[in-house]
Amino acid sequence: MEQRENARRLTTVLATDVVAYSKMTARNEEHAIRLVRQRFATASIFIEQHDGRVFNTAGDALLAEFASPVEAVRCAIEIQEAMRTANELAPEDNRLQLRIGINLGDVMVSGTDLLGDGVNVAARLEGLAPAGGICVSSSVYEQLIGKLTLGAEDLGEQQVKNIPRPIRAYRLTPQGAPPAPPPAAPAPRRLKARVVVPVLGALVVLAAAAVIAVRWLSPMPPATAGAATPPPVQAVAGAPAQPPAKRVLVPEAIPFIDDRAQERIRSIYLPGLASKALAISSFGHFAWASQRFDEATARKEALDACNAALKRATPNPPPSANCAIYAIENDVVWTFRPPPMPPRPWIAASRPTPPVKLDPDTIPLVSAGIRQVTASTYVPAAPFKAMAIGRDGTTIHAWGRASDFSAMRAALESCGFIAQRPCFVYALGDEVVVHIPKIARIVDVLTFDDLGGVSQSDRQRIATTYLPDADWRALAIGRNGRIGLGLRQTGEQHAIDQAMRACEQAGGIECTLAAIGPFKVAAR
Repeated sequence: MEQRENARRLTTVLATDVVAYSKMTARNEEHAIRLVRQRFATASIFIEQHDGRVFNTAGDALLAEFASPVEAVRCAIEIQEAMRTANELAPEDNRLQLRIGINLGDVMVSGTDLLGDGVNVAARLEGLAPAGGICVSSSVYEQLIGKLTLGAEDLGEQQVKNIPRPIRAYRLTPQGAPPAPPPAAPAPRRLKARVVVPVLGALVVLAAAAVIAVRWLSPMPPATAGAATPPPVQAVAGAPAQPPAKRVLVPEAIPFIDDRAQERIRSIYLPGLASKALAISSFGHFAWASQRFDEATARKEALDACNAALKRATPNPPPSANCAIYAIENDVVWTFRPPPMPPRPWIAASRPTPPVKLDPDTIPLVSAGIRQVTASTYVPAAPFKAMAIGRDGTTIHAWGRASDFSAMRAALESCGFIAQRPCFVYALGDEVVVHIPKIARIVDVLTFDDLGGVSQSDRQRIATTYLPDADWRALAIGRNGRIGLGLRQTGEQHAIDQAMRACEQAGGIECTLAAIGPFKVAAR
């Protein structure tokens, strides 16, 4: 239905502003404008993935609206995390910080734009946020209670410019007490006998059906058949030992599971009584046991229930999919290395044009068995769904998720955990989201293992400019480690030519084509 001009509605407005933008433009105006556009393009992808829309941009400001305050906050957290990651990998003059303000209020519709008090309050809240931080109004804060595990600093009533009334504001923080009303729960009564609590029920089955790895369907030599369970952090050479301090269980930080599972853990497991344990699988299964006689019993029952759900969905799961204890009581004890993930955004706004429908018979790097499973299981699966591919043909399908973002995250986390290297999203829904090389021969998925001899600064360039892109792009590497990038080209050959020229101009010796998009390639 078309929106009536000058109509009013209640909506959530997210406002962003670039820190020290005036100084950036004074130093180099063209560079500042270009950098802001690049970062806002990244932010726009997150906004779209959380069912929001950008309704105005002007200079260093971006305004977006969301139907849900919770989704707006989740989006803001991911935007700030993406900005921090990009800044860590970028040289000094390519770093940029944002402030974000979020308000739930009444707005007036003017075409595609929104106006009025609800927008103005969000813009003023942004000014109260620290660099790289998020500030929300009390109307947003109240919607977060019981839904997100975040700290919040109450700033009290704030008098801000051009708003006649004081605004109650909160700064969100990663630590501290989560948004919650004052506790009033009575002390738990002492149990006289063992109480058996249902571990999961239908949601375990849903999670079990939502992720499947198909790398092991094709015959492999004994040395590579299947994947060994990824080692704990302590057992990985060069990895730091797990800190002795306890890590508090935060549902949003649990890998592999989706938003609905996180909500169940937040609302049922966290307030549950001791003794309790939570188990997870890299295929997205999870289960817990609570109110048991002791910790050992809780551990065993949680593991048994999780593995039972896993085997119902996958009769012969690989070792890496076996369930492991993630938390005892409300403390994290899981010691595996976190799944390696690719740079964000996981897919770019520009996709192959015209759209390419997923054809199981043309998927690169995979066996006939994987293509068969894709056709019989993934293609008819319900949305939201995604397919990720990693090194050595590791392939993960995730479906039945709450959103495209949840499906991509599940597929990438499970694939990365198994491959122990970042994977990439090959398909979202039934659409292929990457270009498939035809001139060059695909030999594997590109990882940083393939960049031996390349300098750290060039690795940063690849991570920030090459990997997150989705247009035709190519990477050439010289024998002396110099690189050349061919970016945002109209075709494969143009990308190859530009990459080779750039490598030679950078002083590369015997430059050779190394990659097309996310694929490691060789000459045909």
